[in-house]
Amino acid sequence: MEEKRQLIIERTFDLFHSYGIKSVSMDDIARELGMSKKTLYQHVKDKSELVEAVVDYIRSFSEDAISVFYNKSLNAIQQHHSYWQKMDTKFVNYKPTFHFDLRKYYPSIMQSINEWKRKTIYEANKTNIEHGIKEGFYRDDLNAHIISRVLIGYQIYTFDPANGIFSESEITDSRTFEEVYKYHFFGVCTPKGLEEVRKLLCSSNKDNH
Repeated sequence: MEEKRQLIIERTFDLFHSYGIKSVSMDDIARELGMSKKTLYQHVKDKSELVEAVVDYIRSFSEDAISVFYNKSLNAIQQHHSYWQKMDTKFVNYKPTFHFDLRKYYPSIMQSINEWKRKTIYEANKTNIEHGIKEGFYRDDLNAHIISRVLIGYQIYTFDPANGIFSESEITDSRTFEEVYKYHFFGVCTPKGLEEVRKLLCSSNKDNH
């Protein structure tokens, strides 16, 4: 029973992120899963419950990705690289419509996600900055609190399609994130850190060709 429910959540996640929430009906979800709508309703009460379950699934995956910032076997630059690789793989079919629909039709869920992001992203990035300073990858005159707040802005505001900073194609293009983080790293890194950034970026570019 639980395995079937998890499968429903994961397939629905794919549909919501490809087409948005509003345009995907319970009939569409049942059809995608090859089951009747009656069977689908044995596992979820309604679409609202399914939206909440999908958001919890996203949060769970994101927490797993963010945990890399506490992995001291990686240096501070590698932590960022590993995080974005995980997120880029999972959200490869992401369309901004998902966020538009979540904000419009499920505002309380959207608010809770943003509150969670503020706390989680802040703590992870503050840990990363402190780690990088100790390693000599980041400048030792950085204010970890302020830089961590700026990074929250990237996550919640800059990459939110509703704010119109980037187009849909730019938001889904990994090169956009690469440019933003190059901008970040060139501001916080020591020469030693920049050498590591260039090495990882060159490695990523080779992997993408």
